[in-house]
Amino acid sequence: MGLIPDDVIAEIRTRADIVAVIGQHVQLRKAGRNWKGLCPFHGEKTPSFNVSPDKGFFYCFGCQKKGDVFTFVMEYQGKSFHETAETLAAQFGVTIPETQASPEQQRARGERQQLLEVNKLATQFFREALAGAAGQPGRDYLARRGTTDAMRDRFQLGYAPGDWHALADFLKARRVDLELAVKLGLIARQPRAGGFYDRFRDRLVCPVVMPGGEIAGFSARLVGEASPDGQAGAKYINSPESPVYKKSRLLFGMAQAREAMGAKKRAVLVEGNFDVISMHQAGFDETVAPLGTALTAEQIDLLRRMAPEVVLFYDGDRAGRVATRAALELCLAADVPVRVAWRSRGDDAALEGQDPDSLLRSGRVDVEAMIKGARDGLEAYTYALVDAARGAVNARAQILEHVAKLVSKVAEPLKRDVIAGTLAMALDLDQGVVRNAIGAAGRREHARSGPSGPGGQPGAPVAGAPAASAPPPGDEVDLLALLADHPSLLPTADANGAFSLLTDARLRDMYSAALRGGSLLDLAPTYLPASSTKTFLEGRYAATTDPQRQLLEQIANLGTLQHKRRGAELERQLGEARRRGDQHQARLLVDQLLEHHKTGR
Repeated sequence: MGLIPDDVIAEIRTRADIVAVIGQHVQLRKAGRNWKGLCPFHGEKTPSFNVSPDKGFFYCFGCQKKGDVFTFVMEYQGKSFHETAETLAAQFGVTIPETQASPEQQRARGERQQLLEVNKLATQFFREALAGAAGQPGRDYLARRGTTDAMRDRFQLGYAPGDWHALADFLKARRVDLELAVKLGLIARQPRAGGFYDRFRDRLVCPVVMPGGEIAGFSARLVGEASPDGQAGAKYINSPESPVYKKSRLLFGMAQAREAMGAKKRAVLVEGNFDVISMHQAGFDETVAPLGTALTAEQIDLLRRMAPEVVLFYDGDRAGRVATRAALELCLAADVPVRVAWRSRGDDAALEGQDPDSLLRSGRVDVEAMIKGARDGLEAYTYALVDAARGAVNARAQILEHVAKLVSKVAEPLKRDVIAGTLAMALDLDQGVVRNAIGAAGRREHARSGPSGPGGQPGAPVAGAPAASAPPPGDEVDLLALLADHPSLLPTADANGAFSLLTDARLRDMYSAALRGGSLLDLAPTYLPASSTKTFLEGRYAATTDPQRQLLEQIANLGTLQHKRRGAELERQLGEARRRGDQHQARLLVDQLLEHHKTGR
């Protein structure tokens, strides 16, 4: 897209009536010179959302969301800045000069609008087909699933008739360029006979709605046992990638779930379209799902912007457990708080492997209690593995290695340490053994993708490390400075768990590189700010008469600090568990605290 000149952006801001724009989505009332209403970005009963027409600004005193008219449209409708500018310009009569875009960019923008219009027409066709005589198979299917008319309208559900040419003929009658419909995957060419045929036939069609209301694509589920030509068909057919449909960046149900996520402060993630629809029908309208593929980092980033935590409610079968692990890994890597609502062997055996839709329709499971009582993601995953492998030879070692890889992705050292306590209890292992396994997994990960280059020489710091301008903890710098002056003590430091006591990612990376043969004196300028580097270069520990004793004292002091932090974190988690009424979690935390106080330092 071409750049929009600054003077045009300024004119859009001047002309755009922020009260009118926000008033389309929020009921506002006059309050002096300003306007007030219920915040659309979080649930509230007392209005704390203020709009100032004089300043062209909005601010919520509840969630601190703020910005101008551009910010509101971008946040509320999920549009890009350029799309927002075009929307507001059209609404308030501002002309955006087309000369700023190249002919290719202008063509792409025009094509995008045309593609969206074709999808809109296709949605109309599918919805009318579901309501008409040809839609009886689709209505019967929805009736069998217990889907209400309200949900049918909420998700704009439709039906693709078994006729091979119904949609193609509909679009042709409206003079649509059928090549656009081919690009969208709605129809396909008939190589021999000529013409086009419909890709979606005898299917319940679920439009994928973007936050701004546009239809990006479709996910269509087979209604019968076989396709109309008598051959078995895939259960789901999804739109192919196109200029408007990027499934790795979209989630089914996001447009419908957006407001509920803000109000309930969570996103519930399930696997399938009808899991989403059934969950919304049951009141869990903060539920979304990936679009027929594994969860992606882009989708996690989208969820992070919408809700403070993610609850995974995947299918209870083996595939669901595999998908849960993959989703956990993505959440941990993105530092997104995640919990898991998972069936255990204590539940009804007939329901153990079922999906959320089946659980809801069975009426034999309290899904609300499952969501509310969802456990910390790693904890739930670990106990599920322990439960599944009970009695297996070498099960504990395999599970520890499996979970340690996940834990090593947690960026916050204190979180890693608390998790280590949970794992130790679940696996009936010494906490030191668990911490060492996590540290080893982290070092292996750094060795594969960390900062060292060929020959063990350092390169750039690991992505995601603290900014070089932020100094790391002084006592941890002192520990590595001692090792810089006495590198022969590295094996002693490693044997006494020094790596697990470092809370700064840069220091952990330096330590790992030193174990592989790098020099801490050479590494410091690459990773650390000048103030910390000075500690390494001044050789303050070079003349220490008993460096090993000094090293062990420093390790002991860091261990004491870590022990105190871990105890404080356990106390905090215990308080939260009690406030939630989670007695099971509270009992586990009490046991961990007792064990923690016994170990001491």
